[in-house]
Amino acid sequence: MRNVLLARALMALGLTAASAAGAAAQAPGKGHVHTGLSAEHTVHHGDRVWFRGEREVGAREVIEGDVVVASGSLRVVGEVHGDAVVGDGNLVLEAGSVVYGDAVVTGGQLINHGATVMGKVQQGGPTRKTGTQAIQLRHGLFGGLGAGWAGLAGTAVLGLVLCALGAALTAYGRPYLDQASVVVRQAPLNAATVGLAANVLALPAFLVGMLGLVATLVGIPFLLVFIPLFWTVVIVLAAAGVVAVAHALGERAAERRRLRGSEPRGALAYLLMGVGVLLAPLFIAHLLGVTPFTGPLAAVVGTISWTLLWLAASVGAGAVMIVAVTAWREYAYRKAMAHGGMDDLGTGARG
Repeated sequence: MRNVLLARALMALGLTAASAAGAAAQAPGKGHVHTGLSAEHTVHHGDRVWFRGEREVGAREVIEGDVVVASGSLRVVGEVHGDAVVGDGNLVLEAGSVVYGDAVVTGGQLINHGATVMGKVQQGGPTRKTGTQAIQLRHGLFGGLGAGWAGLAGTAVLGLVLCALGAALTAYGRPYLDQASVVVRQAPLNAATVGLAANVLALPAFLVGMLGLVATLVGIPFLLVFIPLFWTVVIVLAAAGVVAVAHALGERAAERRRLRGSEPRGALAYLLMGVGVLLAPLFIAHLLGVTPFTGPLAAVVGTISWTLLWLAASVGAGAVMIVAVTAWREYAYRKAMAHGGMDDLGTGARG
């Protein structure tokens, strides 16, 4: 299991479809082969966003992405391989320039002196139909208003899923959840080591399992069961790890409340409190994504949030595996003692 794979697999329980696929379908002009470019041309990869000012794409400039001026004007003499978007100003397209995406102007005029626009030309207020707006990108790193609201809804669903799983573990596996929480709090380095090892070894284990089934020939039909079952176990293990960490965080917060004279709370209250702490940065990131002009900050906070959730999943999964191995050893020991005619102390006195 790769690090990113574990985090994304867990979060896929609650999140809606990613916007990247839609972006690729809506911007067919990006990524095509350049023709007629000389060594004097300068190619800029990625989107370019300015909040204000008079901006220009020079005659020998090629922008491999969107060009957005939130409040100001834009003059295009070269090539824009995404959308050219201007708010509260004019978009001037000089003769010979090319815009492979949409040309959008809000609060100003679009002046075309003979340029080529491969996408749609829109002048006036932004339209929801195309999703292109002056103050944010339709796709890419910054996202848009729609993606922000979808992210908030997805995070809420993720929280509900984690709480439901935690409630089930509290009701039917409370001793194991408590043990995993103790491991997280008292031996976090051990849990992190086991969890990170699982990140590294899971993908090789998956490949070895597939190759083993294929090599036996008889096991080939079992691939249809092995593949989804393997990744289901990975996702459930990661989710259980996040629940264990959330429970540990809730317990820690409850202990501080006790020191202040507050009444102790139950395991489910610990869980709800911990899930809220873990998902709070992600909520903040999506709120920043909804707010205009905070896209870069939302991207930074979002990256930090995903990293923290991945760490929580890794540490918690490590704690769950430690508890599972310990429980299995205890079971094997008791079974061996029972077959040997001994009691749990190994004295041979039974009954």
